[in-house]
Amino acid sequence: MPSISRRSLLQTGVAASATLAGAPVNAVPLPEDLSRFPSTELANRARELVERHATPLIENHSLRSYLFAQAVAEQDGLRAGADYDGELVFLICVLHDIGLTDEANGDQRFEVDGADYAAKFLEEHGASDEWVDAVWDGVAMHATPTFRESPVFSRRRRPEINIACTGVGADIFGGPGQFPQGYADRVHAAYPRQGGARAITDVIVAQAVAKPSKARPMTFAGEIAHQRIPSAPYMTWDRMLDAGGWGD
Repeated sequence: MPSISRRSLLQTGVAASATLAGAPVNAVPLPEDLSRFPSTELANRARELVERHATPLIENHSLRSYLFAQAVAEQDGLRAGADYDGELVFLICVLHDIGLTDEANGDQRFEVDGADYAAKFLEEHGASDEWVDAVWDGVAMHATPTFRESPVFSRRRRPEINIACTGVGADIFGGPGQFPQGYADRVHAAYPRQGGARAITDVIVAQAVAKPSKARPMTFAGEIAHQRIPSAPYMTWDRMLDAGGWGD
């Protein structure tokens, strides 16, 4: 059986903590001060937005995602300010689950509600079109990693999208062995998990139950809701075809 890389596991969303915990890591310099985030006016406004509207569960997940994204980038030999823009990675990470807040809870799947809300926020605060597009892409696609597996995506999109989304994946599917010894412990001491991935899943399902339009069949939220509540009505592909007018 061919070996599967840690990055592949994270990107496909099938990683297990036990698998990643045994993965070898390189010793790399990482920030000692885990409260040191990008401090531009835009980054500060984005963090204030999340602090104001997100629960501690979502806020801490978003901040951990940035710290893990930064660490994975370091391990891959990527340097903030040279190979990618750390502020843009931060904006994607800190805003990626804004769609799971009451403030941005519309009628679309939560990733798209969040992406639209984030784009509007950035436009109102003078961000460039390029950055607005990158944040929209990162937020909208953070739960659909197959897009980022495309070599054309990597060539045509800014690297911050993949770096940020890999950080998000690390906080959901990763484990302490993925990072230098003690790093994950320090991150969690500063920003506790408070139930972590399963508690976030509960939020996604609660939104789906309240607004079925947010969990349409064959979407990320739709599949999770179907797995969690198999007795709930579920529109299969064949039933959708049956509803069509061609009689196929």
